[in-house]
Amino acid sequence: MKLRRFMAAALASVMTVGALAGCGSGSDGADKGTTSDNGSESSGDSTQGESNGEKVDLKWVLIGNGMPENYDSWITKVNDYIGDKIGVNLEVEVISWSDWDSRRNIIISTNEPYDIIFGHGGNYISDINLGAYCDITDLIDANMPELNEMMPEECWTAMKVNDRIYGVPTYKDIAISNYAIWDKELVEEFDLDITKLTELDSLTPVFEELKAAKNDYPFYSKNDGIYFIFDNYDQLGAGTQVLGVRYDDQEAKVCYTLEQEDIYKALQTIYEWNQKGLINPDAATLSEARAYNMWRVGQGWPTAAYTSWGPQMGKDVVVEKVGDSILSNDTVRGSINMISTNSKYPEKCLQLLNLVNTDTKLRDMFYYGEEGVNFEYNDDGKVHKSDKTWDIPGYTNGSYFTVTQEDTDEYNQFEEIKELVEGAATSVMLGFTFDTTEVYDQLANCSEIWLRYKSEVMTGVKDPAESVPQIKEELMNAGFQDILDEAQRQVDEFMANKK
Repeated sequence: MKLRRFMAAALASVMTVGALAGCGSGSDGADKGTTSDNGSESSGDSTQGESNGEKVDLKWVLIGNGMPENYDSWITKVNDYIGDKIGVNLEVEVISWSDWDSRRNIIISTNEPYDIIFGHGGNYISDINLGAYCDITDLIDANMPELNEMMPEECWTAMKVNDRIYGVPTYKDIAISNYAIWDKELVEEFDLDITKLTELDSLTPVFEELKAAKNDYPFYSKNDGIYFIFDNYDQLGAGTQVLGVRYDDQEAKVCYTLEQEDIYKALQTIYEWNQKGLINPDAATLSEARAYNMWRVGQGWPTAAYTSWGPQMGKDVVVEKVGDSILSNDTVRGSINMISTNSKYPEKCLQLLNLVNTDTKLRDMFYYGEEGVNFEYNDDGKVHKSDKTWDIPGYTNGSYFTVTQEDTDEYNQFEEIKELVEGAATSVMLGFTFDTTEVYDQLANCSEIWLRYKSEVMTGVKDPAESVPQIKEELMNAGFQDILDEAQRQVDEFMANKK
């Protein structure tokens, strides 16, 4: 994967975007300020991006477990550090996972004052169309030189909508890498060669043996089933799994994914598993799966077996990579921070994000919490975490590649992630975003149709020989052909411009 110095100029997508008049106050924003630490609003007297030599107040909205118990002492130390470096006084609001969707929607729809907000590809385009975010394209070079140097150009390309950038992606595991995760004890007991068990249909006889011996379900699933089979298809920003272009299809054929050979074969296998009792019968109705799995697939990297997957399951696990690592718009847009179009200090926002991403001391503050409370540095310069939980997840706010390694890590998992990213296959659709304006209603209706079938198809309840053509018929009646035609027209234009 070529990095930014060797990448051709980023290509324009064809997304229609609501006009944004820069980053300053909107038509109703002249009297809007950002909320300071004491809850008051800043006066709004300063012009956009200017602080008159004084510290400016910024508010950053993030997702997590809610506000940390030691927030006050933590943010004081953060502000002591960043105040001297970039002249910023920061307030952070951490919204709990359960409240995130509703709270975030209120913030965006009511123009509630904030400066930076976390998001992802599921709301990036729609919020841009609402005029919620600042166009930062021409501000990056001057305000984020260190991050711009570190970040692969593909990341910025993935963020482009109509050739403009509205968010700062988090440079982390930005490529999908899937791993089959096995209970190590079972692998050893049954002498399994998991390097030969990376195709779904190869698992069937092994699963039958495990079911007979252990009287348990080898694949214990929740209602999204074998979701990872769609990772080979770029969904074009359309937001539905039934539409896509295979990541390595140089002809860029927009297709109904369920009838593609690889997807259809996988659906046949999961149906066979269901019929043979190899998958829990209530899978289609479960929103949460159990902790223990004989086998499952997860997105991550090899040492996650020791740092995450094994501990979560309470067992030692072994892993084997499944398929290619793939970098696409969707994978890069998994974690983004956007600047409000009403922020008075967009340059300061970018300077803050630049510092959080590239300054290891500040990065550790966001990743691990408060030094002396949540963690300490040991004599080797590594991090020793306390038993006090830190409620802000690290993936939401900055790069993994400037985080100090934990003293419990035998391997540097961040370097491992970086290697996967640098070796990833780039989707042929990187930089393309489907402008759904002409087929908005059809897409909404087709998305609903797929959602009605999804859980039962993906957990093997329904026979794909019957469900795949049945779903297609309903989709076509709802205007799916219009979507295919419009998407293909735009994709063809995009591919022609790449040549």
